[in-house]
Amino acid sequence: MLALAGVISDERPTAMSRLNIALLTLTAVQNVQVADQVRRDPAVVKAARRFAEDSAQAFRSGGALVREAQASWRRHSPLAKEAGTGD
Repeated sequence: MLALAGVISDERPTAMSRLNIALLTLTAVQNVQVADQVRRDPAVVKAARRFAEDSAQAFRSGGALVREAQASWRRHSPLAKEAGTGD
């Protein structure tokens, strides 16, 4: 709420407060500029790149885990053993 300090004006005593559109717009523009600076910060860019790489590796590892679990299930399943013995 600190960013909205001064946005609501009570200059005229009315039942409802009035928005200070100019201040609200200025606050929004400043927030967009700060967000852009954060997005371009080299440390943030590096961390985002590393996160993307780590996420891709995690998906590959997860896929390998699923495949190994399926293969193990097939190796240890009693149904697979019955089919392999000719019974």
